[in-house]
Amino acid sequence: MRLVWLAAISVLAVVMAVFTPYVLRTESTWQGAAWLVMLAATVTGLIALIRTELVLRRLERQPDSNVPGT
Repeated sequence: MRLVWLAAISVLAVVMAVFTPYVLRTESTWQGAAWLVMLAATVTGLIALIRTELVLRRLERQPDSNVPGT
């Protein structure tokens, strides 16, 4: 399920990046600046989620070191 969320946010970031030139051409300076802030926040959040996913996968793969071997 976590990968579905990553994919959805990735699609959102790509769509925003595609529409950025149009927004900057047609909207006011403040609206363009707000768009760029939202785009930066989306990309930053996506990077954070990917990094979290990698850490969680690494933790799931590690053997439990607290269990004594018999």
